[in-house]
Amino acid sequence: MNFVPVLIISLILLIITILLAIADKLLVSYGECKITVRKDDEVHEFTVEGGSFLLSDLTANKIDITSSCAGKASCGYCKVRLLSGGGSILPTEEIFMSREEKTSGMRLACQVKIKDDLEIHIPDFLTTVRGIVKNKTYDPKLRWRFIKSDHEDGFVQKGITKLSRKEQENVEEIIAKYEGVPGAIVPVLQSIGGRFNYLPEPVLRYTARAMGKHMSELYRIATFYNAFSLEPRGQNTIKVCLGTACYVKGGEKILNTIRRKLNLQNGNTTRDMKFTVEIVSCIGCCGQSPVLSVNNEIYGYLKPSMIDNILTRYDTEVQNGKDKA
Repeated sequence: MNFVPVLIISLILLIITILLAIADKLLVSYGECKITVRKDDEVHEFTVEGGSFLLSDLTANKIDITSSCAGKASCGYCKVRLLSGGGSILPTEEIFMSREEKTSGMRLACQVKIKDDLEIHIPDFLTTVRGIVKNKTYDPKLRWRFIKSDHEDGFVQKGITKLSRKEQENVEEIIAKYEGVPGAIVPVLQSIGGRFNYLPEPVLRYTARAMGKHMSELYRIATFYNAFSLEPRGQNTIKVCLGTACYVKGGEKILNTIRRKLNLQNGNTTRDMKFTVEIVSCIGCCGQSPVLSVNNEIYGYLKPSMIDNILTRYDTEVQNGKDKA
């Protein structure tokens, strides 16, 4: 098959695209454009040179907005509501929008080309995520878990839904401990995770307000580090290694045995909140593979027949702890 004609046509199209981009940059001048941003009860104003895309200008002016696809219109996170200016929604954005969002002026910041003055509102990131879930454009591999009810999709609420006064005092005590410490968000979240055994959404919101931070900033950190969890964890955390050495020596069989013994069909935490099962790439004991750890104890040279004894030990400890309480 002769690919020469195809290559020639592709080259011509590429040249045309480049020429159009150059022409748009050199021949069309939009002048200076004023951008007004409303977010978290704050108003920011700045001026930019027209012709660029909104997402890049927001980032350049240190406006906090989430995007995980580097402006390729493939994640749908950088939603903004246009209050004035901005033009009509593009086909590349429609797949991320519900009918209500389309009619309310919602756009993707990475697809909005600045041609005139703009006034926008950036919604809370969790509101954006809920909209993505409702519109069924979310990635099922994300660490947030979702359920589908008769009314609408929403977050699984197995844990804290509202902070008590004592819980607020606990959070305030943790924040006060790290007051004035550079980069305090991570140790604060670590302490909160140790106190609640995960990072509840209401606690994150309260912490963000108390620290004078945006909720999206804490959310990005909480989802970046594997040490943090956004859903309730069991009293015992089982980490099963599926690194190369462990996988070759039967790590997957160990994992499947644990999930079967604990009756884990959906999710990673048992209904009685005794165990959470996680997959890790290395525990640091490759010579003892296959390996798992329960809390801080490591078990090596595993066989599926050994799992019952390990689980029974911790199940008994959890029950004894409850009896003593």
